[in-house]
Amino acid sequence: MPLEIRQLPRMRLAYMRQTGPYGPSLTQLWERFGRWCEANRLSEPRPKYYGISLDNPACTPPAQCRYDACVQVGVGLRTGTEAMIQDFAGGDYACLRFVGTGPEIGAAWASMMAPGQIPAGWEAAPRPAIEVYDEDFAVNPATGAFPCWLCLAVQRTH
Repeated sequence: MPLEIRQLPRMRLAYMRQTGPYGPSLTQLWERFGRWCEANRLSEPRPKYYGISLDNPACTPPAQCRYDACVQVGVGLRTGTEAMIQDFAGGDYACLRFVGTGPEIGAAWASMMAPGQIPAGWEAAPRPAIEVYDEDFAVNPATGAFPCWLCLAVQRTH
């Protein structure tokens, strides 16, 4: 499936960060973040959630990889000590619709970065990659599969 260029908006995000290898431990981060969102009345109506990979595991030692579980918030939210606030700059992203399991997501990211995958006229940009979990996000209890958009930062070639 070809990558689709999308413009992601600037957003103010509440987030929790994990430092360490990407993988099964991210499920625990998302569970903790989901409880925090419920306690702070951020889960109704159901929002989009965002997962920001701040480091490329092909270039960064696994123990130093950072991942943020995020939700968009308005000005004035006080997060306490459990979560922090960041401004997401938005911009152009090459996006792929992913449906699969946690163990399969790494291969999907890697395939997006293979030569020739980014549409002509675009190149990878030095901004974090982001996963977008739409409002109807759900994990299939039988298979563990879930849908999301994998979005790689891009810029026009010169």
